[in-house]
Amino acid sequence: MPLEKDRSKNSTKDRIVEAAVQLFSRQGFAGSSTHEIARLAGVSEVTVFRHFARKKDLFWTATESRLRRLRISKELRRRLDADENPQTALPGVVALLVETFHNQPEMVRMLYLSLFELEHGAERILRKYLVPFFQPLREYLSRCALKGLARDLDPSIAALALITSIVAHPGLYRVVTNEAADYPSSDEVTTAYAEFWFKALMFDSLPPPTIDTGERLRVPQDNSQEQWTRTPAIRQTTGSTHSPTQALGTE
Repeated sequence: MPLEKDRSKNSTKDRIVEAAVQLFSRQGFAGSSTHEIARLAGVSEVTVFRHFARKKDLFWTATESRLRRLRISKELRRRLDADENPQTALPGVVALLVETFHNQPEMVRMLYLSLFELEHGAERILRKYLVPFFQPLREYLSRCALKGLARDLDPSIAALALITSIVAHPGLYRVVTNEAADYPSSDEVTTAYAEFWFKALMFDSLPPPTIDTGERLRVPQDNSQEQWTRTPAIRQTTGSTHSPTQALGTE
């Protein structure tokens, strides 16, 4: 069924891009034709090529439409730059990744396609959107190690491992175990990853983060639809509260 034509909210180009995301993420690049994309978008194939000269151009635009949702808020960036206690900063980072990738599986599929089906051009696109997230985290972990707040591990490896484990774990876990990871909510997913990485990166003498579920969050979307999920608020042992959902604020 063609996507709803709401011209007051979505332009023709937007509908084409959204249709491309849906088909590419389900069928792959080679398995999705411009004819199918046009039909899903409710336009002619000629219209598709009027906006995108090549199928690859449409794919990269569709991929970017999802990668733009991965962004660190000014608040989370401030907390990392200020070397906030890892008890609250790390869960904030984890919450951002969970909300971005676990609740938007199309983004993960588009990333996989970028790397494995269309290697040419992937580095430029991924660098544009992933480096602004990776670099502050790497620098934060490096400073934590220098201050004795974290283990003296290679910060680049640690940052990449943290990010990729959250991005790839659900899909790979299903492949190797033939079952889905037993996390019924975003709250529990965030708690599991936050506790794991806190134990992996921090010294045993530090107390684990205390996680209190209960805050609602609006995830920013590029289109007119809004998604509401629940995300835990991370509470320091001193009693002050920093919600990891602040990580998802807009710049």
